[in-house]
Amino acid sequence: MRAIVVGGGIGGLATARGLGRQGWDVTVLERRPDLSQVGAGISLWPNAMRALHHLGVGDAVERAGGRIHGGGLRAWDGRPLSRVRLPEPPVVLHRADLHEILLDRLPATVHTGHHVTGVAGVEALDADLIVGADGIGSAVRAAYAPQVRIRDSGQVSWRAVVRGDVDGGGETIGPKGWRFGYAPTGPGTVYWYAAAPGPPRAGAPAEQLAELTGALAGWHDPIPRLLAATAPGQLSHHPLLDLHPVAPMRFGTRVALVGDAAHAMTPNLGQGACQALEDAVTLALLLPKGAPVSVALEVYDQQRRPRVAAVARRSWQVGRLAGARGRLTGAMVRTLFRLTPDRVTVAAAERVAAWTPDDVRIPAAVRPAAARR
Repeated sequence: MRAIVVGGGIGGLATARGLGRQGWDVTVLERRPDLSQVGAGISLWPNAMRALHHLGVGDAVERAGGRIHGGGLRAWDGRPLSRVRLPEPPVVLHRADLHEILLDRLPATVHTGHHVTGVAGVEALDADLIVGADGIGSAVRAAYAPQVRIRDSGQVSWRAVVRGDVDGGGETIGPKGWRFGYAPTGPGTVYWYAAAPGPPRAGAPAEQLAELTGALAGWHDPIPRLLAATAPGQLSHHPLLDLHPVAPMRFGTRVALVGDAAHAMTPNLGQGACQALEDAVTLALLLPKGAPVSVALEVYDQQRRPRVAAVARRSWQVGRLAGARGRLTGAMVRTLFRLTPDRVTVAAAERVAAWTPDDVRIPAAVRPAAARR
């Protein structure tokens, strides 16, 4: 059985790996001329790490990254608003490192410079299964679900991975809707991100870095130190967007979506890539070689769409809350976070990250015919 995965990002490569391990003949079509990965750091919560271990690459990811031991939320001057120590801390690493690990010995054929557009382009693909993993601007999704729109949160983000060391990680919220977070990505490197209200900045990276340095002047250590360690060329800058509503995750008898193509979400819970990895493992588990594809895709949509919709909705709500711009509303938000018991914060994070591959329910109807006899 032949599968074509449209998109060679994290979700696409994870899907190709999962299907390949199930015996599928997999081809990945990537529109860019090469598979080099851009971006900065990525947080992999326990649900994502369980998915990666299932795919056979979890140990390599743990060796490549760093864990957030301790953390929490602080005000701009360093006053703690919450202290969080998770039983299973997230693994943080450079996105390019994760991409390289997923590519290593990938059981699939990869074609770059192949741009799939429109319904005709998708339906012309000769395969038993077509998986749209082509990101928030997915051509596969647009072909079948034009009602799904990209929604702008009114906030933007900057990210970078720099040389340095930090003690733990966490997030800081300050006045006028500004936020800053950081985490170690391994020995001697740190991933940081900042978020603020407003449209994407049109200035050069050096001008943007100057804006960040000015807006965050006086914030607690290590924020000024991390900004000082950042070169303009290291900045990644983009608006914070999601999809609304979450798209159906299957169309017809052979088309499915994974990751941002179906449920791009704002990064406020750190779950975007984590949910894509859950998608990849779920789809592969429901599609052992010889399984009835159309039935499996229906079950896949039933199992995945409610979960990703809930996570995306919660991420949007957290972003609106943490990014409150007014002086009074900002003070109220900081008070709310300070008064929320730490155990409640930990429990909420653990509920989101509680997924395991064993949670995938495989009904008899999706098993291969030989296994049903």
